[in-house]
Amino acid sequence: MNPTFTPAVRALAAAALLALPGLAAAQSAAPDNRALQALQSRSASFGLVAADAADAAVTKQFTDEHNGITHVYLRQRVQGIEVYGAVASVHLSASGRVASLNSSFLPNVQVLARGAAPTPGISAQQAVAAAARAVGMPAPGPLTLLRAGTPAAGMDFNDGGITSDKIPVQLMYLPMSDGSLRLVWDVTLAPRSGDHFWNARVDAASGALLDKTDLTVSEDISMLNLTQPMRAVAEAAAAPAKPAARPTATPNSYNVWPLTVESPIHGPRQFVVDPADKASSPFGWHDTNGVAGAEFTITRGNNVFAYDDPNDNGNAGGDNYSPDGGADLVFDYPFDNTLAASAKKNLNLAVTNLFYWNNLMHDVMARKGFDEASGNFQSKNYSGKGLGNDDVMAEAQDKSTTTPPAFGNANFGTPVDGMKPRMQMYLWNKSELDIKVTAPAALAGPLNALEGSLGRSLERVGPITGNLVVVNDGSAKPERGCNAPLVNAAAISGNIALIERGKCGFALKIKNAQNAGARMVIMMDSIPDATTLVRMGGSAPDSVGLRIPSVFITKNEGEKLKQAVRAGQTVTVSASGNVYYRDGDFDNGIIAHEYGHGISNRLTGGAGLNNCLTNGEQMGEGWSDFFGLWMTTKPGDVGKTGRGIGTYASFEPIDGPGIRPTRYSNDFTINSATYALVGTGAYNTTVNAAGNTVPQVHNIGYIWASTLWDLNWALIEKYGYNADLNAATGGNNIALRLVMDGLKFQPCRPGFIDGRDAIMLADKENNNGANSDLIWRVFARRGMGFSAKQGSSNVLTDQTAAFDMPTVLSSGKQLNANLLDVYPNPAREQVVIRTQVSSSAPVQVEMVSLLGQRVFTQTISAARLQQDGLTVNTSTVAPGMYLVRLTTSEGTLTKKLLVQH
Repeated sequence: MNPTFTPAVRALAAAALLALPGLAAAQSAAPDNRALQALQSRSASFGLVAADAADAAVTKQFTDEHNGITHVYLRQRVQGIEVYGAVASVHLSASGRVASLNSSFLPNVQVLARGAAPTPGISAQQAVAAAARAVGMPAPGPLTLLRAGTPAAGMDFNDGGITSDKIPVQLMYLPMSDGSLRLVWDVTLAPRSGDHFWNARVDAASGALLDKTDLTVSEDISMLNLTQPMRAVAEAAAAPAKPAARPTATPNSYNVWPLTVESPIHGPRQFVVDPADKASSPFGWHDTNGVAGAEFTITRGNNVFAYDDPNDNGNAGGDNYSPDGGADLVFDYPFDNTLAASAKKNLNLAVTNLFYWNNLMHDVMARKGFDEASGNFQSKNYSGKGLGNDDVMAEAQDKSTTTPPAFGNANFGTPVDGMKPRMQMYLWNKSELDIKVTAPAALAGPLNALEGSLGRSLERVGPITGNLVVVNDGSAKPERGCNAPLVNAAAISGNIALIERGKCGFALKIKNAQNAGARMVIMMDSIPDATTLVRMGGSAPDSVGLRIPSVFITKNEGEKLKQAVRAGQTVTVSASGNVYYRDGDFDNGIIAHEYGHGISNRLTGGAGLNNCLTNGEQMGEGWSDFFGLWMTTKPGDVGKTGRGIGTYASFEPIDGPGIRPTRYSNDFTINSATYALVGTGAYNTTVNAAGNTVPQVHNIGYIWASTLWDLNWALIEKYGYNADLNAATGGNNIALRLVMDGLKFQPCRPGFIDGRDAIMLADKENNNGANSDLIWRVFARRGMGFSAKQGSSNVLTDQTAAFDMPTVLSSGKQLNANLLDVYPNPAREQVVIRTQVSSSAPVQVEMVSLLGQRVFTQTISAARLQQDGLTVNTSTVAPGMYLVRLTTSEGTLTKKLLVQH
């Protein structure tokens, strides 16, 4: 059961809070007292009575050195017990001025709690056992207290033999969908496999599971097979780069792909000597005690412990491998870049590169605001601020030898401050499948298919030939294959089973076919006209014991095969395949992306909470993509150049499309994503491998990252690019600082407009609003303009995109050409003209030749031009150069357009 949080989160502008009563007198009070006073004095604005905010618990507070803002994050409390999901944040300037205040506290919480017994019926130890059972983990062994405390304050147990970290347990109230409160035990469990990081709430009376959150954010990308031979593509894309000059055993050196080099296809390796930032890692990357001298010579230190995890045991027992650089800390290993190379051959380099990039992310982001005080990842906090013992556990080549092995994934699990996060990096595989229909002649030809992660691969058990049999499970939709035993098991035995997606998980369908004697499964999609193939996966117990291969095809191809079989035709299929592997540990954009999940989760709502990015419209994948792009931008890059995500891992060339809807670019001909896409088609929900409907987080995040990428380049255009990524100057550094501070200012469970407003507030506090005009134009261009409405951040279909500017910023007469989008350019058959500039009068759109001849003119409303743009037919226009000119009430915009036929 998932609780519903009905009170809307409301953000109060700074101007509305400048005169809060009592704040001036509280200047010398502790920051948490000032914050609580601010919340209490404005309680009526949130529909609260005074008692609702009278006993809030501070979950995290810290002060940013660069702007003096003190961020205080609170959770509602009633009868001394915290209310899960009811949070607030208050952001105070050094002078005590309230810069921002957000709250999702429940109204009349004292009344709601009357029916909920404040005394648990089961013990904290029993709650741990109940939570473990509910999420499919083994029963814990003896539990001993590591940190004693009252049930309401919380306590920590040892790992119980089942987790990779301590087990925090706390008594809380859980809001239910009917508006009531239920007393629960909140339990955090980190399974040693690392595939999940559970935060579960079990009924404090019965132990029944009421709610759970997975703190691990996964990529789990499904990719189409390449349509050309894999070997030629991969070898061309991965041509060996010129090796770096080797120093003579220079101490403290790493031969890796350095900062800004995204992967082996983006540039050569280099020897990097003594790379630790002296401010962020003052004792180097191999220290853990804050005293000169390394504690470790392996890839382990204060910020990250990197090791291999082929058996997916999370370093249980300490038997996993880390390369050793010796007393001089020299990490120099060869790299076999051929397709035939085994992952293990490159293991030393893979773990070293993973260690290096995790440390880079730590050091650079600490300079930009993700520091010890705010809850970053360190074993020891040298400043004494924040909680230590939470260095990143970075696992290379994860699950590479398990049965079945896992491919094409990466994830990051982020618990609260003081608990260790985990990054899991996987091998990525691409199949060169040869699957074709050999009869009847009318259907003969290749099938576009994607091999799943379940069972054995075609590479191992192929080639396979056989007749295609549509499964019959005896239900109203028998081709789904969910009921066992299958009615037509005799016909399936020794042949190839055709199954349709839906109702139950892939693993169960395949197991039912295997039990009927099938040699292979072809799974057809259930979504008409879908062209994206799904990489099938599943979980125990259904996935255990699968031996046959399986592939996924589109519904359109599957329907032709199904109809032919049901018409009595004999359909025969042959299948074989080769599989090649790339190591995600060498795709630095993906490493940065995963680390970015830790940043956004720790900074949104404060590091004392772990559930602030679980709502539908949250932009976690977008921040992570932005971090990856930002860290791999180098001098000379331009915003218009398309940038794919994961091109190396997905066997693509540098200019490949990557694993997002389009490449990232501020050029609308490459990436025209806007806020209007959220909640539509592929930008709404998807059905995961387990059959559950979930938000399409990567595509939703892609829209947000597109906007942040535009912001980065707009600021670079204004302030220039600074190659020193630790500096405060340069448009790129200013952009990252605004994004980081925006994470701190925004409310728990933010939507796009919340994120926009938080960045605007960050510019106000950091730069006195010097970039407000620029920021508005960037967001308006992507549909988050002045009139845009977010609706509920939990709902994906209630937002209103708008492309207008605030009136006060739209009055200039000399309008920049960057405010006018004309694409494609050059144009052939047609061109789309669009601007976010407001106009009180209809906009006149003209195309004029360089000789002054007007070849097109039309008047259109500003609203339509902002929302849909104007499509102009250029097929009848003579080839040549033209000026597109827009006349608005605010001024005139012009841009050159080349027409070609």
